[in-house]
Amino acid sequence: MMASVTQLLGSAKLEALASGAPGDGRILAAWGTRDLISERKFVAERSRAAFAGVWLSHFCRPDPAYPAGTVSSLYYDTPGFACYQAKLNGDFVKAKARLRWYDPAGRSGPQAFLEVKLRIGSGRRKFRVPVPVLPAWLAGVPLDDPGLRDLLERHGTGLRDLLPPDLQPLATVTYKRQRFVCPFSGARVALDRDIRLTRANARLLPHVSPVGLGTIVVELKGGAEAVPWLDGLQQAGFRQRSFSKYAACLSQLRQGAPP
Repeated sequence: MMASVTQLLGSAKLEALASGAPGDGRILAAWGTRDLISERKFVAERSRAAFAGVWLSHFCRPDPAYPAGTVSSLYYDTPGFACYQAKLNGDFVKAKARLRWYDPAGRSGPQAFLEVKLRIGSGRRKFRVPVPVLPAWLAGVPLDDPGLRDLLERHGTGLRDLLPPDLQPLATVTYKRQRFVCPFSGARVALDRDIRLTRANARLLPHVSPVGLGTIVVELKGGAEAVPWLDGLQQAGFRQRSFSKYAACLSQLRQGAPP
Protein backbone atom coordinates (compact mmCIF):
# COMPACT_ATOMS: atom_id res chain seq x y z
CA MET A 1 0.00 0.00 0.00
CA MET A 2 1.33 3.46 -0.88
CA ALA A 3 1.90 5.87 2.01
CA SER A 4 0.70 9.46 1.79
CA VAL A 5 2.70 12.58 2.67
CA THR A 6 0.62 12.90 5.85
CA GLN A 7 1.51 9.37 6.91
CA LEU A 8 5.21 9.82 6.18
CA LEU A 9 5.63 13.21 7.86
CA GLY A 10 3.11 12.72 10.64
CA SER A 11 -0.15 14.60 11.11
CA ALA A 12 1.16 16.56 14.12
CA LYS A 13 3.97 18.10 12.05
CA LEU A 14 1.64 19.04 9.20
CA GLU A 15 -0.96 20.48 11.58
CA ALA A 16 1.75 22.61 13.17
CA LEU A 17 2.82 23.87 9.76
CA ALA A 18 -0.77 24.62 8.76
CA SER A 19 -1.54 26.49 11.98
CA GLY A 20 1.71 28.40 12.09
CA ALA A 21 2.74 26.90 15.42
CA PRO A 22 6.08 28.11 16.81
CA GLY A 23 9.27 26.12 16.72
CA ASP A 24 9.69 25.54 13.00
CA GLY A 25 12.41 28.16 12.46
CA ARG A 26 13.29 28.91 8.86
CA ILE A 27 10.48 26.74 7.53
CA LEU A 28 7.69 28.81 9.03
CA ALA A 29 9.56 31.99 8.15
CA ALA A 30 9.30 30.95 4.51
CA TRP A 31 5.85 29.40 4.73
CA GLY A 32 3.81 31.77 6.90
CA THR A 33 0.16 30.87 6.41
CA ARG A 34 -0.81 34.55 6.46
CA ASP A 35 0.64 34.80 2.96
CA LEU A 36 -1.17 31.85 1.40
CA ILE A 37 -2.35 32.62 -2.14
CA SER A 38 -5.72 31.34 -3.34
CA GLU A 39 -5.62 29.17 -6.43
CA ARG A 40 -8.64 28.04 -8.44
CA LYS A 41 -8.61 25.61 -11.35
CA PHE A 42 -11.25 25.07 -14.04
CA VAL A 43 -10.94 21.96 -16.18
CA ALA A 44 -12.54 21.07 -19.52
CA GLU A 45 -12.04 18.78 -22.50
CA ARG A 46 -9.26 19.86 -24.84
CA SER A 47 -11.82 20.59 -27.58
CA ARG A 48 -12.65 23.77 -25.60
CA ALA A 49 -9.10 25.16 -25.95
CA ALA A 50 -9.83 27.49 -28.88
CA PHE A 51 -12.91 28.89 -27.12
CA ALA A 52 -10.98 29.44 -23.90
CA GLY A 53 -8.21 31.29 -25.70
CA VAL A 54 -10.67 33.66 -27.39
CA TRP A 55 -12.73 34.12 -24.21
CA LEU A 56 -9.77 34.97 -22.02
CA SER A 57 -8.26 37.26 -24.67
CA HIS A 58 -11.53 39.18 -24.79
CA PHE A 59 -11.86 39.76 -21.03
CA CYS A 60 -8.23 39.74 -19.84
CA ARG A 61 -4.98 41.44 -20.75
CA PRO A 62 -1.98 39.41 -21.96
CA ASP A 63 0.74 39.10 -19.37
CA PRO A 64 3.10 41.99 -20.17
CA ALA A 65 6.28 40.01 -19.50
CA TYR A 66 5.58 36.41 -20.54
CA PRO A 67 2.36 36.09 -22.56
CA ALA A 68 2.97 32.55 -23.86
CA GLY A 69 5.45 29.69 -23.82
CA THR A 70 6.14 26.08 -22.88
CA VAL A 71 6.52 25.01 -19.25
CA SER A 72 8.46 21.88 -18.28
CA SER A 73 8.47 20.42 -14.77
CA LEU A 74 10.46 17.50 -13.39
CA TYR A 75 8.53 16.14 -10.40
CA TYR A 76 10.04 14.35 -7.42
CA ASP A 77 8.21 11.58 -5.59
CA THR A 78 9.02 8.63 -3.36
CA PRO A 79 9.43 5.05 -4.64
CA GLY A 80 5.97 4.45 -3.12
CA PHE A 81 4.48 7.53 -4.87
CA ALA A 82 3.61 9.37 -1.63
CA CYS A 83 3.03 12.77 -3.29
CA TYR A 84 0.80 11.20 -5.92
CA GLN A 85 -1.12 9.30 -3.25
CA ALA A 86 -1.66 12.49 -1.22
CA LYS A 87 -3.41 14.00 -4.22
CA LEU A 88 -5.60 10.93 -4.74
CA ASN A 89 -6.51 10.91 -1.05
CA GLY A 90 -7.47 14.57 -1.12
CA ASP A 91 -5.16 15.38 1.80
CA PHE A 92 -5.91 18.87 3.16
CA VAL A 93 -2.17 19.58 3.50
CA LYS A 94 0.09 18.53 0.63
CA ALA A 95 3.68 19.28 -0.33
CA LYS A 96 5.62 18.62 -3.52
CA ALA A 97 8.95 19.43 -5.11
CA ARG A 98 9.83 19.99 -8.75
CA LEU A 99 12.43 21.46 -11.08
CA ARG A 100 10.89 23.90 -13.57
CA TRP A 101 12.15 25.60 -16.72
CA TYR A 102 10.66 27.65 -19.55
CA ASP A 103 10.83 28.11 -23.30
CA PRO A 104 11.34 30.91 -24.14
CA ALA A 105 13.59 31.68 -21.19
CA GLY A 106 13.06 34.67 -18.93
CA ARG A 107 14.97 37.93 -18.85
CA SER A 108 17.77 36.39 -16.82
CA GLY A 109 18.49 33.88 -19.59
CA PRO A 110 18.23 30.09 -19.68
CA GLN A 111 17.95 28.69 -16.18
CA ALA A 112 15.89 26.34 -14.08
CA PHE A 113 14.21 26.71 -10.71
CA LEU A 114 13.66 24.42 -7.76
CA GLU A 115 10.13 24.85 -6.44
CA VAL A 116 8.74 23.45 -3.21
CA LYS A 117 5.00 23.98 -2.98
CA LEU A 118 2.83 23.65 0.11
CA ARG A 119 -0.93 23.50 -0.30
CA ILE A 120 -3.31 23.98 2.61
CA GLY A 121 -6.87 23.53 1.35
CA SER A 122 -7.31 25.93 -1.58
CA GLY A 123 -4.40 28.11 -0.48
CA ARG A 124 -0.81 27.62 -1.52
CA ARG A 125 2.63 28.92 -0.76
CA LYS A 126 5.60 28.38 -3.04
CA PHE A 127 9.31 28.56 -2.33
CA ARG A 128 11.40 29.02 -5.46
CA VAL A 129 15.14 29.32 -6.04
CA PRO A 130 17.25 29.30 -9.21
CA VAL A 131 19.52 26.29 -9.65
CA PRO A 132 22.80 26.29 -11.60
CA VAL A 133 21.84 23.93 -14.42
CA LEU A 134 20.80 24.59 -17.99
CA PRO A 135 17.33 23.55 -19.17
CA ALA A 136 18.96 21.69 -22.08
CA TRP A 137 20.69 19.40 -19.56
CA LEU A 138 17.46 18.80 -17.65
CA ALA A 139 15.60 17.99 -20.86
CA GLY A 140 18.00 15.18 -21.74
CA VAL A 141 19.54 13.79 -18.55
CA PRO A 142 18.31 10.32 -17.47
CA LEU A 143 15.93 10.73 -14.55
CA ASP A 144 17.91 8.27 -12.44
CA ASP A 145 21.00 10.53 -12.65
CA PRO A 146 22.30 11.18 -9.09
CA GLY A 147 22.79 14.85 -9.95
CA LEU A 148 19.02 15.40 -9.91
CA ARG A 149 18.70 14.22 -6.32
CA ASP A 150 21.73 16.29 -5.41
CA LEU A 151 20.03 19.45 -6.72
CA LEU A 152 17.11 18.91 -4.33
CA GLU A 153 19.40 18.18 -1.37
CA ARG A 154 21.66 21.19 -1.95
CA HIS A 155 19.04 23.79 -2.84
CA GLY A 156 16.11 22.61 -0.71
CA THR A 157 17.94 23.33 2.56
CA GLY A 158 15.52 24.44 5.28
CA LEU A 159 12.47 23.02 3.49
CA ARG A 160 13.14 19.28 3.64
CA ASP A 161 10.89 18.92 6.71
CA LEU A 162 7.95 19.81 4.48
CA LEU A 163 8.65 16.90 2.14
CA PRO A 164 8.53 13.12 2.52
CA PRO A 165 11.88 11.36 2.80
CA ASP A 166 13.61 9.54 -0.07
CA LEU A 167 12.36 11.73 -2.89
CA GLN A 168 13.45 10.63 -6.36
CA PRO A 169 13.16 12.42 -9.72
CA LEU A 170 10.15 10.59 -11.17
CA ALA A 171 8.62 12.20 -14.26
CA THR A 172 8.71 15.23 -16.55
CA VAL A 173 5.46 16.98 -17.51
CA THR A 174 5.30 19.66 -20.21
CA TYR A 175 2.49 21.91 -21.44
CA LYS A 176 1.82 25.07 -23.41
CA ARG A 177 0.75 28.07 -21.32
CA GLN A 178 -0.90 31.38 -22.18
CA ARG A 179 -0.73 33.98 -19.40
CA PHE A 180 -3.16 36.80 -18.70
CA VAL A 181 -3.99 39.37 -16.05
CA CYS A 182 -7.64 39.79 -15.05
CA PRO A 183 -8.51 43.52 -15.02
CA PHE A 184 -11.55 42.92 -12.78
CA SER A 185 -9.88 41.03 -9.93
CA GLY A 186 -6.15 41.46 -10.41
CA ALA A 187 -5.74 37.68 -10.58
CA ARG A 188 -3.06 36.08 -12.69
CA VAL A 189 -4.73 33.76 -15.19
CA ALA A 190 -3.21 30.88 -17.15
CA LEU A 191 -4.58 28.66 -19.90
CA ASP A 192 -2.70 25.34 -20.04
CA ARG A 193 -3.05 22.92 -22.95
CA ASP A 194 -1.19 20.03 -24.61
CA ILE A 195 -0.38 18.57 -21.20
CA ARG A 196 1.99 15.61 -21.56
CA LEU A 197 4.12 13.31 -19.48
CA THR A 198 7.17 13.10 -21.70
CA ARG A 199 9.70 11.10 -19.66
CA ALA A 200 9.80 8.90 -16.57
CA ASN A 201 12.40 7.38 -14.26
CA ALA A 202 13.00 3.98 -15.87
CA ARG A 203 13.91 2.41 -12.53
CA LEU A 204 10.60 3.39 -10.90
CA LEU A 205 8.38 3.40 -13.99
CA PRO A 206 9.88 1.01 -16.55
CA HIS A 207 8.70 0.70 -20.16
CA VAL A 208 6.87 4.01 -20.18
CA SER A 209 5.66 5.74 -23.33
CA PRO A 210 4.70 9.44 -23.41
CA VAL A 211 1.21 10.20 -22.10
CA GLY A 212 -1.04 13.04 -23.27
CA LEU A 213 -4.09 14.30 -21.37
CA GLY A 214 -7.41 15.05 -23.02
CA THR A 215 -7.99 18.03 -20.74
CA ILE A 216 -7.12 21.72 -20.55
CA VAL A 217 -6.91 23.88 -17.44
CA VAL A 218 -7.63 27.53 -16.63
CA GLU A 219 -5.92 28.65 -13.41
CA LEU A 220 -6.62 31.78 -11.38
CA LYS A 221 -4.03 32.77 -8.79
CA GLY A 222 -4.78 35.47 -6.24
CA GLY A 223 -7.18 38.36 -6.82
CA ALA A 224 -10.77 38.84 -5.72
CA GLU A 225 -13.26 35.97 -5.72
CA ALA A 226 -15.78 37.73 -7.97
CA VAL A 227 -14.80 37.43 -11.64
CA PRO A 228 -17.55 38.30 -14.14
CA TRP A 229 -16.26 36.17 -17.01
CA LEU A 230 -16.19 32.92 -15.03
CA ASP A 231 -19.89 32.23 -15.63
CA GLY A 232 -19.33 32.08 -19.38
CA LEU A 233 -16.38 29.76 -18.91
CA GLN A 234 -18.46 27.40 -16.79
CA GLN A 235 -21.35 27.51 -19.25
CA ALA A 236 -18.88 26.37 -21.91
CA GLY A 237 -18.14 23.22 -19.94
CA PHE A 238 -15.36 24.20 -17.54
CA ARG A 239 -15.74 22.77 -14.04
CA GLN A 240 -13.95 24.01 -10.95
CA ARG A 241 -12.08 21.24 -9.20
CA SER A 242 -8.79 20.27 -7.69
CA PHE A 243 -6.42 19.19 -10.43
CA SER A 244 -2.78 18.15 -10.61
CA LYS A 245 -1.14 17.71 -13.99
CA TYR A 246 1.41 15.36 -12.48
CA ALA A 247 -1.21 13.22 -10.73
CA ALA A 248 -3.50 13.14 -13.78
CA CYS A 249 -0.66 11.99 -16.04
CA LEU A 250 0.48 9.39 -13.53
CA SER A 251 -3.06 8.05 -13.10
CA GLN A 252 -3.41 7.61 -16.84
CA LEU A 253 0.00 5.97 -17.01
CA ARG A 254 -0.27 3.61 -14.04
CA GLN A 255 -3.95 2.72 -14.04
CA GLY A 256 -5.31 3.65 -17.43
CA ALA A 257 -7.59 6.00 -15.50
CA PRO A 258 -9.18 8.99 -17.22
CA PRO A 259 -7.53 12.35 -16.37
